[in-house]
Amino acid sequence: MSAIITRRLRTQIAQQLYEAFTEASPSRFYIALGRIGAWDDENNPTTPTDTIQSQYDVWRDMIAMKRVTSADRSFVIARTNWTNNTVYTQYTDTNTSLPTSSFYVMTGNNNVYKCLDNNRGAASIVSPTGTSASTIVTSDSYQWKYLYTISAADALKFMTASWLPVKTLTANDGSAQWSVQQAAVNGAIHRVVVSSNGINFKSTSNVFSSVANSTVMVLNTNAEATDDIYNYSTVFLESGPGSGQLRRIINYVGSSRAVTVNTAFNVLPTTSTRYRVGPNVLIKGDGSTAATAYVANCDGGQVRKVTMISGGTNYSIANVSFTSNGSWGSGAAATVVISPRGGHGSNPVDELYGHNLMMNVQITGSESNTFPTNNEFRIVSLIADPILSGGTAANATTITVTTKLTVTGASGQFTADEIVTGGTTGAKGRLVWFANTNSSHSAGVLNLVRIARVGTGINFDVGEVITGTTSTRTATIAARTNPTVRHYTGDVMFIENRAPVSRSASQTEDLKVVIRF
Repeated sequence: MSAIITRRLRTQIAQQLYEAFTEASPSRFYIALGRIGAWDDENNPTTPTDTIQSQYDVWRDMIAMKRVTSADRSFVIARTNWTNNTVYTQYTDTNTSLPTSSFYVMTGNNNVYKCLDNNRGAASIVSPTGTSASTIVTSDSYQWKYLYTISAADALKFMTASWLPVKTLTANDGSAQWSVQQAAVNGAIHRVVVSSNGINFKSTSNVFSSVANSTVMVLNTNAEATDDIYNYSTVFLESGPGSGQLRRIINYVGSSRAVTVNTAFNVLPTTSTRYRVGPNVLIKGDGSTAATAYVANCDGGQVRKVTMISGGTNYSIANVSFTSNGSWGSGAAATVVISPRGGHGSNPVDELYGHNLMMNVQITGSESNTFPTNNEFRIVSLIADPILSGGTAANATTITVTTKLTVTGASGQFTADEIVTGGTTGAKGRLVWFANTNSSHSAGVLNLVRIARVGTGINFDVGEVITGTTSTRTATIAARTNPTVRHYTGDVMFIENRAPVSRSASQTEDLKVVIRF
Protein backbone atom coordinates (compact mmCIF):
# COMPACT_ATOMS: atom_id res chain seq x y z
CA MET A 1 0.00 0.00 0.00
CA SER A 2 1.29 3.46 -0.84
CA ALA A 3 -0.09 6.97 -0.41
CA ILE A 4 0.87 10.63 -0.70
CA ILE A 5 -0.25 13.90 0.78
CA THR A 6 -1.08 16.16 -2.13
CA ARG A 7 -0.17 19.81 -2.46
CA ARG A 8 -3.87 20.64 -2.27
CA LEU A 9 -4.01 19.42 1.34
CA ARG A 10 -0.95 21.48 2.23
CA THR A 11 -2.45 24.52 0.52
CA GLN A 12 -5.79 23.99 2.27
CA ILE A 13 -4.12 23.82 5.68
CA ALA A 14 -2.15 26.98 4.94
CA GLN A 15 -5.37 28.62 3.71
CA GLN A 16 -7.15 27.76 6.94
CA LEU A 17 -4.39 29.34 8.98
CA TYR A 18 -4.48 32.38 6.68
CA GLU A 19 -8.24 32.75 7.14
CA ALA A 20 -8.06 32.24 10.91
CA PHE A 21 -7.18 35.94 11.20
CA THR A 22 -10.46 37.12 9.70
CA GLU A 23 -13.06 34.55 10.74
CA ALA A 24 -16.16 35.54 12.71
CA SER A 25 -14.30 34.50 15.88
CA PRO A 26 -10.73 35.11 14.75
CA SER A 27 -7.71 33.51 16.34
CA ARG A 28 -5.20 35.83 17.94
CA PHE A 29 -1.58 35.23 17.06
CA TYR A 30 1.48 36.75 18.72
CA ILE A 31 5.15 36.69 17.87
CA ALA A 32 7.10 36.42 21.11
CA LEU A 33 10.74 37.04 21.99
CA GLY A 34 12.58 35.17 24.70
CA ARG A 35 15.70 33.65 26.20
CA ILE A 36 18.28 36.07 27.51
CA GLY A 37 20.53 33.27 28.75
CA ALA A 38 23.40 32.19 26.49
CA TRP A 39 23.49 29.00 24.45
CA ASP A 40 26.28 26.53 25.08
CA ASP A 41 27.63 27.63 21.70
CA GLU A 42 26.35 31.11 20.86
CA ASN A 43 27.21 30.68 17.18
CA ASN A 44 25.31 27.40 16.95
CA PRO A 45 22.02 27.62 18.86
CA THR A 46 20.43 24.44 20.10
CA THR A 47 18.03 22.96 17.54
CA PRO A 48 14.45 23.26 18.83
CA THR A 49 12.44 20.08 19.31
CA ASP A 50 8.73 19.46 19.05
CA THR A 51 8.29 18.25 22.61
CA ILE A 52 6.11 19.29 25.51
CA GLN A 53 9.16 20.29 27.52
CA SER A 54 10.47 22.56 24.76
CA GLN A 55 7.12 24.37 24.72
CA TYR A 56 7.32 24.83 28.47
CA ASP A 57 10.82 26.26 28.02
CA VAL A 58 9.52 28.78 25.47
CA TRP A 59 7.06 30.09 28.03
CA ARG A 60 9.57 30.17 30.88
CA ASP A 61 12.03 32.17 28.75
CA MET A 62 9.44 34.48 27.19
CA ILE A 63 9.95 38.24 27.64
CA ALA A 64 7.19 39.92 25.62
CA MET A 65 4.94 39.41 22.60
CA LYS A 66 3.44 41.48 19.79
CA ARG A 67 0.22 40.70 17.99
CA VAL A 68 0.16 39.63 14.34
CA THR A 69 -2.73 41.20 12.42
CA SER A 70 -4.33 40.14 9.15
CA ALA A 71 -2.14 42.73 7.38
CA ASP A 72 0.93 40.99 8.79
CA ARG A 73 0.56 37.65 7.00
CA SER A 74 1.09 36.48 3.44
CA PHE A 75 1.48 33.28 1.48
CA VAL A 76 5.08 32.91 0.33
CA ILE A 77 7.00 30.83 -2.19
CA ALA A 78 10.69 30.03 -2.53
CA ARG A 79 12.50 32.90 -4.20
CA THR A 80 13.87 32.38 -7.71
CA ASN A 81 15.38 35.41 -9.43
CA TRP A 82 15.65 35.42 -13.20
CA THR A 83 19.35 35.02 -13.99
CA ASN A 84 20.90 35.25 -17.42
CA ASN A 85 22.13 32.04 -19.09
CA THR A 86 20.09 29.75 -16.84
CA VAL A 87 17.98 26.79 -17.94
CA TYR A 88 14.56 27.02 -16.30
CA THR A 89 12.22 24.08 -15.87
CA GLN A 90 9.21 24.21 -18.17
CA TYR A 91 5.81 23.49 -16.66
CA THR A 92 4.31 20.07 -17.31
CA ASP A 93 1.32 18.47 -15.66
CA THR A 94 3.21 15.22 -14.97
CA ASN A 95 6.49 16.51 -13.48
CA THR A 96 6.78 15.16 -9.93
CA SER A 97 9.81 17.37 -9.29
CA LEU A 98 8.01 20.60 -10.19
CA PRO A 99 7.56 21.79 -6.56
CA THR A 100 11.33 21.90 -6.06
CA SER A 101 12.23 23.09 -9.57
CA SER A 102 12.95 26.58 -10.89
CA PHE A 103 9.85 26.77 -13.09
CA TYR A 104 9.01 30.38 -12.22
CA VAL A 105 11.08 33.55 -11.83
CA MET A 106 10.92 37.05 -10.42
CA THR A 107 12.41 39.72 -12.65
CA GLY A 108 14.07 43.00 -11.70
CA ASN A 109 10.77 44.89 -11.68
CA ASN A 110 9.20 42.39 -9.24
CA ASN A 111 7.10 40.67 -11.92
CA VAL A 112 6.61 36.92 -11.47
CA TYR A 113 6.42 34.63 -14.51
CA LYS A 114 5.89 30.90 -15.01
CA CYS A 115 7.97 29.10 -17.65
CA LEU A 116 5.72 27.33 -20.16
CA ASP A 117 8.40 26.40 -22.71
CA ASN A 118 12.19 26.42 -22.30
CA ASN A 119 13.06 26.03 -25.99
CA ARG A 120 14.01 22.36 -25.72
CA GLY A 121 16.18 22.85 -22.65
CA ALA A 122 18.10 25.91 -23.82
CA ALA A 123 19.41 28.58 -21.47
CA SER A 124 17.26 31.66 -20.94
CA ILE A 125 19.15 34.75 -22.09
CA VAL A 126 16.29 37.25 -22.36
CA SER A 127 14.36 38.30 -19.29
CA PRO A 128 10.58 38.19 -19.73
CA THR A 129 8.82 41.56 -19.62
CA GLY A 130 5.27 42.81 -19.81
CA THR A 131 2.00 41.96 -18.09
CA SER A 132 -0.03 40.59 -20.99
CA ALA A 133 -2.68 37.98 -20.29
CA SER A 134 -1.42 36.09 -23.36
CA THR A 135 1.67 33.89 -23.47
CA ILE A 136 4.82 36.01 -23.59
CA VAL A 137 7.44 34.78 -26.09
CA THR A 138 10.95 36.18 -25.74
CA SER A 139 13.50 36.34 -28.53
CA ASP A 140 15.34 33.32 -27.10
CA SER A 141 12.15 31.29 -27.84
CA TYR A 142 11.23 30.87 -24.19
CA GLN A 143 7.51 31.10 -23.46
CA TRP A 144 6.41 32.70 -20.20
CA LYS A 145 3.13 33.31 -18.41
CA TYR A 146 2.90 36.54 -16.43
CA LEU A 147 1.25 35.86 -13.07
CA TYR A 148 1.50 38.91 -10.81
CA THR A 149 3.59 41.85 -9.66
CA ILE A 150 4.87 42.15 -6.09
CA SER A 151 3.94 45.58 -4.76
CA ALA A 152 6.53 47.76 -3.03
CA ALA A 153 4.67 47.38 0.26
CA ASP A 154 4.52 43.58 0.04
CA ALA A 155 8.16 43.44 -1.02
CA LEU A 156 9.18 45.44 2.04
CA LYS A 157 7.10 43.37 4.42
CA PHE A 158 7.29 39.84 3.04
CA MET A 159 10.21 39.52 0.61
CA THR A 160 13.48 38.04 1.83
CA ALA A 161 16.54 36.49 0.26
CA SER A 162 14.71 33.15 0.41
CA TRP A 163 11.01 34.00 0.05
CA LEU A 164 8.60 35.87 -2.21
CA PRO A 165 5.03 36.88 -1.31
CA VAL A 166 2.26 35.45 -3.48
CA LYS A 167 -1.49 36.03 -3.50
CA THR A 168 -4.58 35.15 -5.48
CA LEU A 169 -7.00 38.02 -5.96
CA THR A 170 -10.64 37.57 -4.97
CA ALA A 171 -11.87 40.90 -6.36
CA ASN A 172 -11.03 43.27 -9.17
CA ASP A 173 -8.30 45.64 -8.00
CA GLY A 174 -7.65 47.00 -11.48
CA SER A 175 -4.32 45.21 -11.75
CA ALA A 176 -2.85 43.16 -14.58
CA GLN A 177 -2.99 40.15 -12.29
CA TRP A 178 -6.78 40.35 -12.18
CA SER A 179 -6.90 40.44 -15.99
CA VAL A 180 -4.68 37.34 -16.11
CA GLN A 181 -6.84 35.50 -13.58
CA GLN A 182 -9.99 36.30 -15.52
CA ALA A 183 -8.45 35.27 -18.84
CA ALA A 184 -7.25 31.88 -17.54
CA VAL A 185 -8.80 28.85 -19.24
CA ASN A 186 -9.48 25.67 -17.32
CA GLY A 187 -7.90 22.56 -18.80
CA ALA A 188 -6.34 24.34 -21.75
CA ILE A 189 -3.47 22.78 -23.71
CA HIS A 190 -0.70 25.30 -24.27
CA ARG A 191 2.05 23.02 -25.49
CA VAL A 192 2.66 19.84 -27.46
CA VAL A 193 5.99 18.18 -26.66
CA VAL A 194 7.47 16.18 -29.53
CA SER A 195 9.08 12.98 -28.30
CA SER A 196 9.81 11.35 -31.68
CA ASN A 197 10.34 13.34 -34.87
CA GLY A 198 9.38 10.62 -37.36
CA ILE A 199 10.54 10.53 -41.02
CA ASN A 200 9.49 11.41 -44.57
CA PHE A 201 6.77 13.93 -43.73
CA LYS A 202 6.02 16.46 -46.47
CA SER A 203 5.83 20.19 -45.83
CA THR A 204 6.16 23.47 -47.65
CA SER A 205 5.73 27.18 -46.95
CA ASN A 206 5.56 30.38 -48.97
CA VAL A 207 2.93 32.88 -50.11
CA PHE A 208 0.08 31.79 -52.37
CA SER A 209 0.62 32.14 -56.14
CA SER A 210 -3.10 32.74 -56.61
CA VAL A 211 -6.41 32.32 -54.82
CA ALA A 212 -9.36 30.95 -56.83
CA ASN A 213 -11.95 31.11 -54.05
CA SER A 214 -12.40 30.42 -50.33
CA THR A 215 -11.64 26.69 -50.71
CA VAL A 216 -9.18 26.52 -53.65
CA MET A 217 -5.81 28.29 -53.84
CA VAL A 218 -2.54 27.68 -55.62
CA LEU A 219 0.69 27.05 -53.72
CA ASN A 220 3.95 28.65 -54.76
CA THR A 221 6.49 27.06 -57.12
CA ASN A 222 8.53 25.42 -54.36
CA ALA A 223 5.62 23.01 -53.66
CA GLU A 224 5.82 19.35 -54.78
CA ALA A 225 4.42 18.41 -58.22
CA THR A 226 3.02 15.01 -57.18
CA ASP A 227 -0.74 14.57 -57.09
CA ASP A 228 -2.29 14.10 -53.62
CA ILE A 229 1.07 14.37 -51.86
CA TYR A 230 -0.36 16.93 -49.40
CA ASN A 231 -3.74 15.25 -48.97
CA TYR A 232 -4.81 14.96 -45.29
CA SER A 233 -2.13 17.44 -44.28
CA THR A 234 -3.12 20.91 -43.13
CA VAL A 235 -2.51 24.42 -44.38
CA PHE A 236 -2.08 27.10 -41.72
CA LEU A 237 -2.16 30.81 -42.60
CA GLU A 238 0.82 32.21 -40.70
CA SER A 239 0.59 35.89 -41.66
CA GLY A 240 -1.22 38.30 -43.91
CA PRO A 241 -4.93 38.36 -44.76
CA GLY A 242 -6.77 35.47 -43.10
CA SER A 243 -3.88 34.66 -40.74
CA GLY A 244 -4.51 32.28 -37.86
CA GLN A 245 -6.84 29.96 -39.77
CA LEU A 246 -6.20 26.24 -40.18
CA ARG A 247 -7.78 23.92 -42.73
CA ARG A 248 -7.30 20.29 -43.79
CA ILE A 249 -6.32 19.58 -47.41
CA ILE A 250 -8.67 17.15 -49.15
CA ASN A 251 -7.20 17.36 -52.65
CA TYR A 252 -3.95 18.42 -54.27
CA VAL A 253 -3.24 18.66 -58.00
CA GLY A 254 0.49 18.46 -58.59
CA SER A 255 0.58 19.95 -62.06
CA SER A 256 -1.20 23.15 -61.01
CA ARG A 257 -0.18 23.06 -57.33
CA ALA A 258 -3.83 23.74 -56.44
CA VAL A 259 -5.06 22.72 -53.00
CA THR A 260 -8.67 22.23 -52.00
CA VAL A 261 -9.47 22.55 -48.29
CA ASN A 262 -12.25 20.84 -46.36
CA THR A 263 -13.94 24.05 -45.15
CA ALA A 264 -14.00 27.52 -46.66
CA PHE A 265 -11.74 30.10 -45.06
CA ASN A 266 -13.76 32.65 -43.10
CA VAL A 267 -11.40 35.41 -44.17
CA LEU A 268 -10.16 34.99 -47.71
CA PRO A 269 -6.36 34.74 -48.04
CA THR A 270 -4.54 36.63 -50.79
CA THR A 271 -1.24 36.35 -52.61
CA SER A 272 0.36 38.20 -49.70
CA THR A 273 -0.79 35.58 -47.20
CA ARG A 274 2.01 33.32 -45.97
CA TYR A 275 0.98 29.69 -45.49
CA ARG A 276 2.56 26.57 -44.00
CA VAL A 277 1.61 23.08 -45.16
CA GLY A 278 2.49 20.18 -42.86
CA PRO A 279 1.23 17.03 -41.14
CA ASN A 280 -2.16 17.24 -39.47
CA VAL A 281 -1.94 17.49 -35.68
CA LEU A 282 -4.85 15.56 -34.18
CA ILE A 283 -5.54 16.16 -30.47
CA LYS A 284 -8.10 13.87 -28.84
CA GLY A 285 -9.26 13.99 -25.25
CA ASP A 286 -12.09 14.93 -22.93
CA GLY A 287 -12.04 18.66 -23.60
CA SER A 288 -15.35 20.45 -24.11
CA THR A 289 -13.79 22.74 -26.73
CA ALA A 290 -11.24 21.24 -29.11
CA ALA A 291 -7.57 22.24 -29.00
CA THR A 292 -5.93 22.86 -32.36
CA ALA A 293 -2.28 23.06 -33.41
CA TYR A 294 -0.03 22.95 -36.47
CA VAL A 295 3.48 21.71 -37.26
CA ALA A 296 5.61 24.85 -37.26
CA ASN A 297 8.87 23.12 -38.16
CA CYS A 298 9.08 20.02 -40.34
CA ASP A 299 12.62 20.40 -41.65
CA GLY A 300 14.12 17.27 -43.17
CA GLY A 301 10.76 15.53 -43.16
CA GLN A 302 10.75 15.41 -39.35
CA VAL A 303 8.20 16.88 -36.95
CA ARG A 304 10.37 19.21 -34.90
CA LYS A 305 8.03 21.79 -33.44
CA VAL A 306 4.29 22.02 -32.86
CA THR A 307 2.63 25.36 -32.16
CA MET A 308 -0.78 25.70 -30.54
CA ILE A 309 -3.48 27.69 -32.30
CA SER A 310 -6.19 27.21 -29.69
CA GLY A 311 -5.73 25.49 -26.33
CA GLY A 312 -9.31 24.28 -26.04
CA THR A 313 -11.06 24.02 -22.69
CA ASN A 314 -11.67 21.58 -19.81
CA TYR A 315 -9.17 18.89 -20.76
CA SER A 316 -8.02 16.53 -18.05
CA ILE A 317 -6.51 13.99 -20.44
CA ALA A 318 -5.53 14.08 -24.11
CA ASN A 319 -3.26 12.46 -26.65
CA VAL A 320 -1.84 13.66 -29.95
CA SER A 321 -1.12 12.00 -33.29
CA PHE A 322 0.14 13.12 -36.70
CA THR A 323 -1.52 12.22 -40.01
CA SER A 324 -0.80 12.94 -43.65
CA ASN A 325 -0.94 11.16 -47.00
CA GLY A 326 -0.62 7.48 -46.13
CA SER A 327 2.40 7.13 -48.43
CA TRP A 328 4.36 9.92 -46.74
CA GLY A 329 5.42 10.37 -43.16
CA SER A 330 5.44 8.07 -40.13
CA GLY A 331 6.86 7.57 -36.68
CA ALA A 332 6.21 10.99 -35.12
CA ALA A 333 4.97 11.03 -31.54
CA ALA A 334 4.24 13.69 -28.95
CA THR A 335 2.48 14.38 -25.64
CA VAL A 336 0.31 17.30 -24.59
CA VAL A 337 0.77 19.53 -21.53
CA ILE A 338 -2.49 20.42 -19.80
CA SER A 339 -2.79 23.57 -17.70
CA PRO A 340 -3.48 23.37 -13.94
CA ARG A 341 -7.04 23.44 -12.68
CA GLY A 342 -8.50 26.82 -13.50
CA GLY A 343 -5.82 27.53 -16.08
CA HIS A 344 -2.42 29.17 -15.99
CA GLY A 345 -2.54 32.32 -13.87
CA SER A 346 -5.92 31.60 -12.28
CA ASN A 347 -4.55 30.86 -8.82
CA PRO A 348 -0.87 31.82 -8.28
CA VAL A 349 -0.87 30.58 -4.67
CA ASP A 350 -1.87 27.09 -5.73
CA GLU A 351 0.10 27.01 -9.00
CA LEU A 352 3.38 28.03 -7.37
CA TYR A 353 2.98 25.75 -4.36
CA GLY A 354 2.39 28.63 -1.98
CA HIS A 355 1.59 26.39 0.99
CA ASN A 356 3.84 28.45 3.26
CA LEU A 357 2.68 31.35 5.39
CA MET A 358 4.88 34.24 6.50
CA MET A 359 4.01 36.40 9.49
CA ASN A 360 5.83 39.68 9.97
CA VAL A 361 5.88 42.21 12.80
CA GLN A 362 8.21 45.07 13.58
CA ILE A 363 9.33 45.89 17.10
CA THR A 364 10.47 49.48 17.41
CA GLY A 365 12.54 50.37 20.43
CA SER A 366 10.99 49.28 23.69
CA GLU A 367 7.38 49.50 22.43
CA SER A 368 6.34 51.54 25.50
CA ASN A 369 8.68 49.65 27.85
CA THR A 370 7.33 46.25 26.85
CA PHE A 371 10.42 44.93 25.06
CA PRO A 372 13.83 45.46 26.72
CA THR A 373 16.45 47.35 24.76
CA ASN A 374 19.35 46.58 27.07
CA ASN A 375 19.36 42.83 26.59
CA GLU A 376 19.51 40.18 23.91
CA PHE A 377 16.96 37.62 22.77
CA ARG A 378 17.56 34.19 21.26
CA ILE A 379 14.13 32.60 20.74
CA VAL A 380 11.38 33.75 18.38
CA SER A 381 8.09 31.91 18.76
CA LEU A 382 4.53 32.11 17.48
CA ILE A 383 1.78 31.81 20.08
CA ALA A 384 -1.89 31.27 19.23
CA ASP A 385 -4.70 32.45 21.48
CA PRO A 386 -2.91 33.17 24.76
CA ILE A 387 -5.07 33.91 27.81
CA LEU A 388 -4.54 36.88 30.11
CA SER A 389 -3.97 36.30 33.79
CA GLY A 390 -7.54 37.48 34.45
CA GLY A 391 -8.94 34.73 32.24
CA THR A 392 -9.89 36.69 29.10
CA ALA A 393 -8.39 36.26 25.65
CA ALA A 394 -5.32 38.36 24.92
CA ASN A 395 -6.13 41.22 22.58
CA ALA A 396 -3.57 43.98 23.13
CA THR A 397 -0.99 44.92 20.51
CA THR A 398 1.96 44.31 22.84
CA ILE A 399 2.09 42.30 26.06
CA THR A 400 4.83 41.87 28.63
CA VAL A 401 5.35 38.33 29.90
CA THR A 402 7.85 38.95 32.70
CA THR A 403 7.27 38.66 36.44
CA LYS A 404 7.75 42.12 37.93
CA LEU A 405 9.19 42.67 41.39
CA THR A 406 8.78 46.22 42.68
CA VAL A 407 11.66 46.73 45.11
CA THR A 408 12.88 49.30 47.59
CA GLY A 409 16.10 49.71 49.49
CA ALA A 410 18.20 48.40 46.67
CA SER A 411 21.92 48.56 47.36
CA GLY A 412 22.69 49.46 43.73
CA GLN A 413 22.21 48.44 40.12
CA PHE A 414 21.46 44.79 39.44
CA THR A 415 23.15 43.07 36.48
CA ALA A 416 21.13 41.91 33.48
CA ASP A 417 21.05 38.10 33.02
CA GLU A 418 21.98 37.37 36.63
CA ILE A 419 19.99 35.02 38.84
CA VAL A 420 18.00 36.74 41.58
CA THR A 421 17.17 34.67 44.68
CA GLY A 422 14.58 35.25 47.39
CA GLY A 423 16.12 35.15 50.85
CA THR A 424 13.02 33.69 52.52
CA THR A 425 11.23 31.67 49.84
CA GLY A 426 14.30 30.52 47.92
CA ALA A 427 12.52 31.33 44.64
CA LYS A 428 14.78 32.18 41.74
CA GLY A 429 14.45 34.10 38.48
CA ARG A 430 16.69 35.44 35.72
CA LEU A 431 16.82 39.22 35.45
CA VAL A 432 15.88 40.71 32.08
CA TRP A 433 16.26 44.34 33.15
CA PHE A 434 16.01 46.55 36.21
CA ALA A 435 13.79 49.56 35.58
CA ASN A 436 15.17 51.71 38.36
CA THR A 437 13.19 54.79 39.28
CA ASN A 438 15.97 57.01 40.67
CA SER A 439 19.60 57.79 39.96
CA SER A 440 20.85 55.88 43.01
CA HIS A 441 19.20 52.67 41.79
CA SER A 442 17.65 52.20 45.21
CA ALA A 443 14.13 51.53 43.91
CA GLY A 444 12.45 50.28 40.76
CA VAL A 445 11.08 47.19 39.07
CA LEU A 446 12.98 44.00 38.35
CA ASN A 447 11.66 42.10 35.31
CA LEU A 448 12.30 38.37 35.65
CA VAL A 449 11.87 35.25 33.53
CA ARG A 450 12.40 31.55 34.25
CA ILE A 451 10.87 31.75 37.67
CA ALA A 452 11.82 28.68 39.68
CA ARG A 453 9.45 28.15 42.54
CA VAL A 454 10.42 25.96 45.45
CA GLY A 455 8.64 23.56 47.74
CA THR A 456 4.94 23.43 46.96
CA GLY A 457 5.12 26.22 44.39
CA ILE A 458 6.19 29.13 46.61
CA ASN A 459 6.92 32.25 44.57
CA PHE A 460 8.73 35.44 45.50
CA ASP A 461 6.92 37.02 48.45
CA VAL A 462 6.33 40.60 49.48
CA GLY A 463 8.70 41.71 52.23
CA GLU A 464 11.52 39.29 51.57
CA VAL A 465 15.01 40.39 50.62
CA ILE A 466 16.35 39.33 47.25
CA THR A 467 19.99 39.05 46.21
CA GLY A 468 21.62 39.17 42.78
CA THR A 469 24.01 36.25 42.31
CA THR A 470 26.48 38.18 40.16
CA SER A 471 26.09 41.76 41.39
CA THR A 472 25.47 40.75 45.05
CA ARG A 473 23.01 43.67 45.19
CA THR A 474 20.10 43.31 47.55
CA ALA A 475 16.63 44.81 47.76
CA THR A 476 13.31 44.30 49.50
CA ILE A 477 10.21 43.26 47.57
CA ALA A 478 7.41 45.79 47.94
CA ALA A 479 5.07 44.17 45.39
CA ARG A 480 4.99 41.28 42.94
CA THR A 481 3.11 41.35 39.64
CA ASN A 482 2.64 38.11 37.78
CA PRO A 483 2.98 37.99 33.96
CA THR A 484 0.13 39.67 32.07
CA VAL A 485 -0.37 36.46 30.12
CA ARG A 486 -1.07 33.22 31.93
CA HIS A 487 1.81 30.91 31.09
CA TYR A 488 1.15 27.77 29.00
CA THR A 489 -2.37 28.84 27.95
CA GLY A 490 -1.62 29.69 24.31
CA ASP A 491 -0.53 27.12 21.75
CA VAL A 492 3.12 27.29 20.74
CA MET A 493 2.90 27.06 16.94
CA PHE A 494 6.49 27.80 15.96
CA ILE A 495 9.90 27.91 17.64
CA GLU A 496 13.07 29.33 16.14
CA ASN A 497 16.33 29.39 18.06
CA ARG A 498 18.71 32.13 16.93
CA ALA A 499 22.14 33.43 17.67
CA PRO A 500 21.88 36.31 20.19
CA VAL A 501 20.25 39.48 18.84
CA SER A 502 21.27 42.67 20.63
CA ARG A 503 18.79 45.55 20.82
CA SER A 504 18.90 49.30 21.41
CA ALA A 505 16.33 52.01 21.98
CA SER A 506 16.76 53.29 18.40
CA GLN A 507 16.60 49.84 16.81
CA THR A 508 13.72 48.17 14.96
CA GLU A 509 13.51 44.38 14.69
CA ASP A 510 11.82 43.17 11.50
CA LEU A 511 10.69 39.71 12.53
CA LYS A 512 9.59 37.30 9.79
CA VAL A 513 8.29 33.86 10.71
CA VAL A 514 7.62 31.32 7.96
CA ILE A 515 5.29 28.41 8.66
CA ARG A 516 5.90 25.65 6.10
CA PHE A 517 3.36 22.94 5.35
